[in-house]
Amino acid sequence: MKKWLSHTNSTVLSVAVIGIFILLTLFLNSLGGFQLDLTSNKQYTLSDQTLTAIKNVKEDVNILVLTVENVNNTVLNREVSDMVQEYTKRNSKLKMEQYNLTQEPALASKYGITGSSIILEQGDQHKVIDIASLFTAAGDGSDGSYQFTGEEKLTQALMNLSSTEMHKMVFLTGHEELGLDQLTTLRSSLEQSNITTEELQLNQAGQVPEDADVLAIIGPQRDISDTELKAIRTYLSNGGKLLLSLGFHEDMESAWKNIDALAADYGVVDEHAVMVDQHQASTMGPLWVVPEYGTHAITDKLSESKLYPMLSLSIALTSQEQDKYTLSPLIHSSNDSYGEKDIAGLLQNETSNDPQQDVQGPVELGYAADTTDGKPKAVILGSSIFMQDSEIANGGNRDFILNVTNYLSEKQDGLTIRPRVQAGYQVAYLNGEQARVIFFAALVAFPLVFVIIGVFLWWRRRRV
Repeated sequence: MKKWLSHTNSTVLSVAVIGIFILLTLFLNSLGGFQLDLTSNKQYTLSDQTLTAIKNVKEDVNILVLTVENVNNTVLNREVSDMVQEYTKRNSKLKMEQYNLTQEPALASKYGITGSSIILEQGDQHKVIDIASLFTAAGDGSDGSYQFTGEEKLTQALMNLSSTEMHKMVFLTGHEELGLDQLTTLRSSLEQSNITTEELQLNQAGQVPEDADVLAIIGPQRDISDTELKAIRTYLSNGGKLLLSLGFHEDMESAWKNIDALAADYGVVDEHAVMVDQHQASTMGPLWVVPEYGTHAITDKLSESKLYPMLSLSIALTSQEQDKYTLSPLIHSSNDSYGEKDIAGLLQNETSNDPQQDVQGPVELGYAADTTDGKPKAVILGSSIFMQDSEIANGGNRDFILNVTNYLSEKQDGLTIRPRVQAGYQVAYLNGEQARVIFFAALVAFPLVFVIIGVFLWWRRRRV
């Protein structure tokens, strides 16, 4: 009888455990896309912009992953497949099909591809992403580490799949501005957002192209001429938009007459002072700042995610009353900062806050000017260096400037957090002794421990 009761209890306990396991499985399955991403690089956590793009897909999109399988790219192919699956989990309109490219010559011929690719197909439209372009070697690549830009490029392709809307942004040259050769990352990101870019030598062209959506003047070191100012004003009065981003110059108080006049057209005053923050700047020093955001469509999402730009040698701006545009402060430094007007002293590392002369904090570093009916017209910033290739990856620099350009281009779906670039796997090189220790521990020692525990428990039960 005692033995029968013992077996019954064991049976009931086993059934209960199985039942709990089934209920737990059904509960977790009911949570849909819920998952915890415990990977070190948050490989399975999609960005805000990606989630928005996926949510906005209203028609069926077939995502074909065509890979060439060999021992060298197994991990990379799996990383691509896992990423695409993360997209398809979140919208039933997205369907994934995976093929071995070498076994599908008809598909390769149809889409004109010769290497591993992702094809996004919606109706008659399709986009091709070369998988090789998603992986970039980190450093000199000798240790096998890489960066993975898959989410960024797949999301942009998804957003552009059904869109034929194109925008054009021209960058003024001829005044020692930052040229497109120094802004290659920004240029690439703009082009992925269907914004074409080109440089403009205004004193040769005579006018800003009529089809340009935005004229960008990034960090000029020399003033624009009266003739150029007139041409720019003509373009802006005809519906053009302006991105003016100032750069540091030791003679800016006397050298930027027409640039200052252009900013003043929108109620923004160049104070010819450099922002200094001795208390709340970044770790790089008092001339660097991680500014706070004002409330605006450009900055709201970034503020929610605490994704701030890192600026240096920023020029203090203030505003003046005017009735043509609505000015919104975008970024500012801390209450403890000030705008140093003694540029000669600053260049000698001598600076102190003179309340009678300097601009008192918080120092405004950027404004957006909108028309009275709420349309974007101009963004004027007190810093430019953060856009160049060496700085744009820091903090929220890239997100901030892309939100600015998308806002001026009236691309509302671009005002959000961008997909990040992920660090890839790194190869761990082991010597022979380390490899033997790992082999022995994993295949011999740990299994043997459990075998010994099992034998010990069996022996104890026999004695009882």
